[in-house]
Amino acid sequence: MEALRRRQRLHRRGRWGANTALPRLARLFCALLFAAALGLSPGAGPSAANAMGPLPPCRYDDILTSPRQYADWPITLVDTILRVPKGYVPPDLVPVSQAGIPGDGQVRAVMIDDLREMTAAAKAASAAIGIQSAYRSFATQQAVFANAVQIHGLTRALQLSARPGHSEHQLGLGIDFRSSPGGSPFNGTTWASTAAGKWMKAHGWEYGFVMSYPRGKIGVTCYDFEPWHYRYVGREIAAQIRASGLTQREYLWANFTTTVVPAVTPAPSATARPARPTRPPTASPRATAAPRPTPRVTPSTPSTPSTPPGASPAATPSASAKASGTPTARPLQSPTAIPPVIAPGPVGSLQGGVVAAVAIALLGGIVLGWMVLRRKPSRVGL
Repeated sequence: MEALRRRQRLHRRGRWGANTALPRLARLFCALLFAAALGLSPGAGPSAANAMGPLPPCRYDDILTSPRQYADWPITLVDTILRVPKGYVPPDLVPVSQAGIPGDGQVRAVMIDDLREMTAAAKAASAAIGIQSAYRSFATQQAVFANAVQIHGLTRALQLSARPGHSEHQLGLGIDFRSSPGGSPFNGTTWASTAAGKWMKAHGWEYGFVMSYPRGKIGVTCYDFEPWHYRYVGREIAAQIRASGLTQREYLWANFTTTVVPAVTPAPSATARPARPTRPPTASPRATAAPRPTPRVTPSTPSTPSTPPGASPAATPSASAKASGTPTARPLQSPTAIPPVIAPGPVGSLQGGVVAAVAIALLGGIVLGWMVLRRKPSRVGL
């Protein structure tokens, strides 16, 4: 009788010992899935390295940029290809006077504190700054671009002024600075050589302002050198752009822009035939409407206008150019036919987490099945 009870106890131990292996394995399996799920959790702030392919070469198109919500102001990219809608008007525009800086116009409220601190710092460094031009609506930019076309012709105007919808001024974040006291930065000697221009180049990024179109980068930015034009992106992203060594267009495209830009067919090359010249519009009541250039055509680079003997390299703009704030014509900074290609980063960390979770799930299922099949029936009978 005692032997029978002993055999029954041994049978129960063997049965429970075999059965408890499954709950333990199940707990291990759940822990592995939980660890994989941690990889799916998105980090705080905008995701990095979201480039949807290499940086597009300079051309003229009208593709809506993305992201473009008002809350996406630090990472919204506009260039010669990407634009915002005609009705894009930031809801938080405030007078620049709130920052205590000389000049007129409005900017987004998100920059006021940094603009105020930068204005005070520049003044303390004997490099006082003012504002020449701030926010521009779609209609205002349309008039500015049309005026540039009348003065310089379409091909050169495309390198000096943004078409409506493509301007950083419409974002409420682009500012043309000037010296204070001082006149327009577009006249006389280049503003880059002034005390205010030098100070902004060295310290603007510390307050969240990045020079959008630096010297010698027309092949990448698609616009001629403008030492007075800065775009506010906030201190964090401005520091990242400076550390990267890239232009603002390159950095925002490689890290945040999600717009898919179709490739040009055929792809432009250094030996591509120049585009057919476009006749500048004649002065007429319809001259205020911005001409629409043929999309996806890289305009030919005009020759640098000759400088009359005794004249300064920077020609003085006409009265209409001063009124509209249009820059004067300047020699090109050796543009390249195709900008350098930026290797696209991964679309995001989400896909990697999904792959890891699926792989762990499959591995766990295999191990679980192997353990179940490996179990042997108890040889102890009742």
